[in-house]
Amino acid sequence: MTQNDTKAAMAIDHIGVELWQAFRAFEEAMFAALVAAGYEDVTTADGDVLVHVGPDGVRSTEIAKSRRITKQAAQEQVQRLVRRGYLEMRPDPRDGRARLVVLTERGEAMMRDLVAIKRDLDGRVRRTLGDLETDMLRQTLDRVREGLG
Repeated sequence: MTQNDTKAAMAIDHIGVELWQAFRAFEEAMFAALVAAGYEDVTTADGDVLVHVGPDGVRSTEIAKSRRITKQAAQEQVQRLVRRGYLEMRPDPRDGRARLVVLTERGEAMMRDLVAIKRDLDGRVRRTLGDLETDMLRQTLDRVREGLG
């Protein structure tokens, strides 16, 4: 394959581009709102970790598995969030050898603010598209996931 063939192959348009661009626009708006709410130290990579921490906590090995990264990489990301006060490590009550990653009070406050931000962004999309188109978009995206799954 020549360099021109490679360039031509890379230029082929596909739905993934539009899906990615829409997601990135949502993500950028979400992080801009987080910064405005006082969380200027939260990054996209942090969000990829925080999304896995539920109310009962999670083991960092589960974060690694879900994100398809090494345990060491997950642990490094968790430790950065621990140092900034969003997460802490606690003993796992089900296994004394294991530790759980849990949200601190600051982390819980940020997650509550994030829920409000996401609801606001959802409302912005709904105002832009209208109720019918928004509902149709959700149904279409469900079908896309089913078709690719």
